[in-house]
Amino acid sequence: MKARPNPVSKIESIMQFLFEDIWERLFPSPLESVELGNKLVRYMESQRLVLSDGRYAVPHIYDIYLSPKDHQRIAPNQSILLPDWQNQLIDYAKRHHYLLRDMPVLRLHPDSTLRVGQPRFEVGNAGEIGDTQQLDPAQVAALIAQAPLIQPGPPLATGTPAPVAPPYHTNPHPQVAPMPAARLLISLPQGGQQSYPISKPEVRIGRQLDNDIIVEDKRVSRYHAQIKFQPNGEFELYDLGSTNGITINNIPNRRQHTLRNGDHFKIGSYDFQFQRQ
Repeated sequence: MKARPNPVSKIESIMQFLFEDIWERLFPSPLESVELGNKLVRYMESQRLVLSDGRYAVPHIYDIYLSPKDHQRIAPNQSILLPDWQNQLIDYAKRHHYLLRDMPVLRLHPDSTLRVGQPRFEVGNAGEIGDTQQLDPAQVAALIAQAPLIQPGPPLATGTPAPVAPPYHTNPHPQVAPMPAARLLISLPQGGQQSYPISKPEVRIGRQLDNDIIVEDKRVSRYHAQIKFQPNGEFELYDLGSTNGITINNIPNRRQHTLRNGDHFKIGSYDFQFQRQ
């Protein structure tokens, strides 16, 4: 159970996106901001394009359509949520070495044809990069020069790097206290137990190989859950829009929970116990 870098399969991403869409049509529930942000990331992944030099580019303009009820709940907080989702897209593109032409542009729209809990995403058409797979190497180099924001490795020799948005996990408010020592005791379905020290502000759990904790269970979503250290000194457990949810202290389908010392939660057939000093 260790993190192993691996490119996300586009086919797998599209299939999961379709599967979760079918599931949500059968069992609709109101959207949460964390869930919507992660659906947007998966949509970006499904829209990646191959450049002429073999690298991937992703769009930077997205229209987000919500049911009137979801839009009414989310729109009043968009001044906070949109920058958070923008940085989430940037962070994902950086980690996967995707070319992102500019700061993501996100636009919310109500759509009366949508059900509660069922968003729809479309790639915007203003300044889009949809034709980049047809560019020759010189054009690709020119495009890259415009977008040092997401390029991996050292800054390009030509041009001045564009202003970089703060990473997704950066909080503009300073933490009151340093992150305390904490760990997860993981009981494996085949028997035995492993200890995972929580040594960074965000820990992701899921089936995909680039998670921090990889759970090899078909009932577990590719990106199932996240533990995030908060400025108030607490650790928060989030469901990332998973299909089968999280059982926390024997209560199923919890979406968010402030972890206390000794709390138990279950993802698939794996049992976790949270411990902190």
